[in-house]
Amino acid sequence: LQYLPEGGVCLCLPTGKTGAVVQIPLPDYALAITEKYKRKSGRYLLPRLANTNFNLQIKEVMRLAGWAHPLPRLRQRQGRLQEVRNREGGCWRFYEHITAHTMRRTAITTLLLLGVDENSVRQLSGHAPGSREFYRYVALVQDYLNDRVKKAQARLISGEGVLG
Repeated sequence: LQYLPEGGVCLCLPTGKTGAVVQIPLPDYALAITEKYKRKSGRYLLPRLANTNFNLQIKEVMRLAGWAHPLPRLRQRQGRLQEVRNREGGCWRFYEHITAHTMRRTAITTLLLLGVDENSVRQLSGHAPGSREFYRYVALVQDYLNDRVKKAQARLISGEGVLG
């Protein structure tokens, strides 16, 4: 953690791919969580979990939150979409799709939707300049924004929402 002179706290982390250090401003609630679970010694701020255990715990939290509706897992095989069944031969549940990477993608998309500029989000997420992977998020957000603009235009054309 880095305490900023102007107030506030940042989490400083090296990115996995580029090795660049990013500073992530922490809101008060996140700082409270880090203080509560802070390790007493060692190199890491919080207790370490293996990725597998972390993903299993995320899935359990989602299940407990009630996100258990059926959501098929689809794959393309020989140019056709086919449903992939779980071990019991049934349909996958929503919570079974969630991983740590899902949370990362959600955070990136949310920042873009909230208007944080692409360059800042790209740096914060550790994507290299010109990263094709990063522009998948931008395209997703652009589709969402295009849909919102079309709905607003339809409201304007119909006279709905226009101040008289």
